[in-house]
Amino acid sequence: MGPLSVSLDQGTLCLALRGDIDFVNSAPITQAMREAVAEGRPKLVVVDVAEVSFLDSSGLGALVAVLRAAADCGAAFRVERPNANVYGQFEIAGLLELFGLGGSDGGGSGAGR
Repeated sequence: MGPLSVSLDQGTLCLALRGDIDFVNSAPITQAMREAVAEGRPKLVVVDVAEVSFLDSSGLGALVAVLRAAADCGAAFRVERPNANVYGQFEIAGLLELFGLGGSDGGGSGAGR
């Protein structure tokens, strides 16, 4: 199974990432996610990062790129189920609220906090 799974159901596009998301594979993942958003024209884009074991700045850039693609088609965007390490990287980068993780529950389920 590759690092990205895509599903579209009732206007929600789910992009499930897994493994290492880094400079080695972030460009093709970014392109595939952008294409999925453009083709699906969803109302909501959800990126599930529960199975991401490592994320570098290129991986963060991929998530920001899909956030922008969602905004371009008028879709809402959120990231779900980050483990403690990934959540920490979002926090350090100042991306929690932008990714829909800045609520009063401290990041929602699976935040590892």
